[in-house]
Amino acid sequence: MKRFLYITLICLISQTAFAQSKKDALAEFDWLTGYVERNYPAYKLKTQNKEKEWDKYVQSLRKAVVTHPDTLPIILDNYLKYFNDAHLWLTLSNRHLFQDIIQRERKRYELHNGSRPQSINMYYTAKAMNDSTFFLRIPSFANEMANKIVEDNLESIKSRPYLIIDLRTNSGGDDTNYKSLIPLIYSKPYIKHGVELYATEDFLKMYSDIIVQNPNAEWVDYYKRMAYAVEENLGGYVLRPDSKRLDTIKQDTIYFYPKKVGILIHRQNASSAEQFILEARESEKVVLFGNENTKGAIDLSNVYTIESPLKWFKLHIPTTRSCRLPDIIIDGKGIAPHIPIPYKESLQEKDNIGQEIWYIERVLRGIN
Repeated sequence: MKRFLYITLICLISQTAFAQSKKDALAEFDWLTGYVERNYPAYKLKTQNKEKEWDKYVQSLRKAVVTHPDTLPIILDNYLKYFNDAHLWLTLSNRHLFQDIIQRERKRYELHNGSRPQSINMYYTAKAMNDSTFFLRIPSFANEMANKIVEDNLESIKSRPYLIIDLRTNSGGDDTNYKSLIPLIYSKPYIKHGVELYATEDFLKMYSDIIVQNPNAEWVDYYKRMAYAVEENLGGYVLRPDSKRLDTIKQDTIYFYPKKVGILIHRQNASSAEQFILEARESEKVVLFGNENTKGAIDLSNVYTIESPLKWFKLHIPTTRSCRLPDIIIDGKGIAPHIPIPYKESLQEKDNIGQEIWYIERVLRGIN
């Protein structure tokens, strides 16, 4: 009898824990789907004219949460993948809670892709290839390193007719981190599009909270202007402070050297890297090299991170849209290279100069 009561008690505890987990999983699911519906700048665009199918799909995902609450991260990931936007994604805050599903998915990945995907060890690199060509490898715009290596090597770059910029693995960062590159490749004035803030109640609260939490920050006045602009235009879009719908970029100087610039791009280029490529291809000096288009993750940008109510995960969501839309669309398409590379790609070159770079140099010099 005691054994029976003990077993019954254990079963009840397990069922109670599962029910609580299911309830919490549903709460997190409903929060994320609601937040995305209210705040994702392209939500209406990407679901219009298929509202019934979309609602049916979301309900099927919600039922899956009820049946298998432990698979919530996969279900949420499937929800976000529908929008096909590299600027909309999820990271887990509570990995311990979903340890079983993480291990299961890792084993599944290894089964289909091998136990070790190709490692990436591309380094920031600045070196002269010869008397005619300077080489820069810039794997990220996430920090000031790109500006620093350009400034440190400016005279050497300006003394050579050819410049090669390797952007492989560069998935973006901040537009200000390529400001030193623009003058080197500039050849004529060009048009740059600004961005619009999506003015929602949630984003207004987010900006207001940032202001309260950082009252003495040097950039707080900018956030105050953003918050004011959003508050005055709730439900719509408004130009981000200091942004113009169309801006003509004109430099005071056109450098005599470099005469030609080859930029090596690939599928991982996104965000600020793509913005740099868009500006670079406006130059008569620039030729884009590569075997595939860039990722296509720039139409919606300026990503902010919001933690879920139960702190199970963090949602990363864009807050702006480009003023290029709807006439010029990059997302889902990417930016195409001008000239393909007849070599297999390697992302393990460290600070070496591979044969694909020497090929670009020959093309720039006009050598068959």
